[in-house]
Amino acid sequence: MYSAYAQISETRFLEIYGLNFEEFAEGQVFHHRPGMTVSQQENAEEAFDTFNCAMLHYDEHYAAQTEFKKPLVVSTLTLQKIFGMSWKTFARKDRITAFENISMTAPIFGGDTLYCTSQIIKTDDTGGKTGDVTVKASCTNQNGIEVANLTYTVSIFKKGQHPVWGNQPNTCSNPWFLAYHQREDGSLQEATGIFFEGFAKGQIFEHSPEITLHPSSMLRHAVQTMQWHPLYNDREFARDIYGRDRLPASELHVLSLVTAATTSTFGRVVANLGWTDTKLSRHFYAEDRFKVTSEVLATRESRSRPDQGILTAKTVAHDQTAREALSYTRTLLVYREGKGPYAAAGY
Repeated sequence: MYSAYAQISETRFLEIYGLNFEEFAEGQVFHHRPGMTVSQQENAEEAFDTFNCAMLHYDEHYAAQTEFKKPLVVSTLTLQKIFGMSWKTFARKDRITAFENISMTAPIFGGDTLYCTSQIIKTDDTGGKTGDVTVKASCTNQNGIEVANLTYTVSIFKKGQHPVWGNQPNTCSNPWFLAYHQREDGSLQEATGIFFEGFAKGQIFEHSPEITLHPSSMLRHAVQTMQWHPLYNDREFARDIYGRDRLPASELHVLSLVTAATTSTFGRVVANLGWTDTKLSRHFYAEDRFKVTSEVLATRESRSRPDQGILTAKTVAHDQTAREALSYTRTLLVYREGKGPYAAAGY
């Protein structure tokens, strides 16, 4: 079975994603997790951002006069969700080379939750560093009704050829670190984090991919969280303060990105009980990059919650110069094996 980690040393593990071309085979079926709930707000934003003139997607009064009775989700947004949900399995892709078929088979509305399953139709070794994989993707809603399907071909890097993960083995002897759970029918379902029993004091996890501070994201988060200080939106003001041309990033935005970077490994967390000893060692600017690692400091059973355990971990972000930029310690509640909402939710 494929691992979600490359073992760097006895206690150090690197998060990795995707299969090599040679590891895909005709007939394989992958169930992607997590799913995604689509909102009408993002549906309208997709239409506006792409200059979509079809008012069925954002005029509720108009939509009420149609057979759908409410705004219909833009089909291209559904396609983006399908590829977003399936990115982990196909993470070693070069590019999509063709769409053989795209079918929208049932309406999708704001509030629907989407899930994706991919079946490998064929593989074709085209020579060179990549090979072609033809995939049939099926998108279903929370009721199990198929709402879209498509067939496409994607070029996937061969073993040892991916520039980042190509030389990292995706096998690991630790059974808690598997990338997939095998269903009774032999199909593979993507895993979402490690159960409490899989953690041990001294483990170090290198989170992937690394973080880049993008100016558009920095501004958007500052505006939406009402951090309207001119430091974050006025380049001349920021230059007068710091003497740099690059806009600074809000410390809270960076903290959010660093914390989110840990959620692949800590995907079975019930609750974040809080941060302690948080240290910010420098200013943050657009285009800064950070590599994030987490070390398990302690584990213990929960006295009041037998289905959960308590994990203490220290997370550190190093910048592009390998200098420590941010660190903190967190205490987390984590589901134990076989516990939690996973079976009921289709995970």
